[in-house]
Amino acid sequence: MFSMTLFLSHFVSDFAFTNVYSDKFLDKSSYYKHLIWVLLVFLAFNFDMLTGWMLLIVSLSVLLHIGIDLLRIQNKNTNIYFEIIFLGAFFLWSYLFRNFFQDSFLSNIFQFYIVGMIVATSFGSFLFRTFNLFEKERKDTIGASERLAIFIFIMAQNYLWSIIALGAGLAYKLIFVKEKNIKELILSPTYAILVSLFWFLLMENIY
Repeated sequence: MFSMTLFLSHFVSDFAFTNVYSDKFLDKSSYYKHLIWVLLVFLAFNFDMLTGWMLLIVSLSVLLHIGIDLLRIQNKNTNIYFEIIFLGAFFLWSYLFRNFFQDSFLSNIFQFYIVGMIVATSFGSFLFRTFNLFEKERKDTIGASERLAIFIFIMAQNYLWSIIALGAGLAYKLIFVKEKNIKELILSPTYAILVSLFWFLLMENIY
């Protein structure tokens, strides 16, 4: 697998701690908050590549990301097709410039691990909102935390702790969450388990 810090930067910027369906996210007047997050994320994943051609490529990547954000704001909405198309575009963008980033401080296997973590957690929240498993404005901190714990333990092949994390997440929701969502109670941990096992197999075969 090639170095994909540019794709990772875009992916994390738009889905980690972010709800692309939120009215606040789509509000032009508050965009500066997201912009600060974008700059920090791109800097965090590309901090050792900010010289020569790499600096230009990273800068163009930030501008491309901002352009995608402005398209959402202009349309005052987004959908799964829009997001998948531009995720694919950034994946290809990373592939085109892979040789420039092959010596990144972040190893390829670590980058791939982080992508899987976001797929299991925050991107899962995006999918649940997309398919109306819960309201588009609703936060999913509890569900994402549950899926994060399951992902970490499955990737570490510690299946006992994966079961404990699943049980703890379910117990917390049943005891402390007032409005129970039966579909989310079942699908959130199921999604985490399936994605985590799939990602583990991918990493075993690729690396």
